[in-house]
Amino acid sequence: MRYEAVPVSALDRIRCNGYDDFGNTVVPRVSEGGEPLRCCLTVAGAGERIALVAHRPMTAGGPYAEVGPVFVHLSACPAPAAGSFPIDYRDRRAVLRPYTADGQMLDGVVADPGTSEIELKRLFEDPAVDSVQVRNVVAGCWNFTVRRQG
Repeated sequence: MRYEAVPVSALDRIRCNGYDDFGNTVVPRVSEGGEPLRCCLTVAGAGERIALVAHRPMTAGGPYAEVGPVFVHLSACPAPAAGSFPIDYRDRRAVLRPYTADGQMLDGVVADPGTSEIELKRLFEDPAVDSVQVRNVVAGCWNFTVRRQG
């Protein structure tokens, strides 16, 4: 499986322009610690320079192409390891939303802490599943997208 954060091209554009793709001004803030960063798929430490921006994780249009808030670093950061589940997200409850290649949502799952990887493998057993969005249980915010490797 491949784990995808906010694309570097989108981050570069947002950081360079000073506003996100939906016209919101990037407002720098200092992290209190614990904010889930969608640029490097880690949790922010206290004192890091971050911003909250709007992002649409689904590249295809359609009714499920939601725009929502995500925390990102204000400057470039290391890309997440594409082939492994992000460590800082392992012990969180998560909503796993599977989608077909044309962007239609299939039946999702609420994964208990520590079970997201197992649930992802189960979801990808269905050949109709093209991608799975991993989301926050309470706020529904997008954390990252998972695709089949290859």
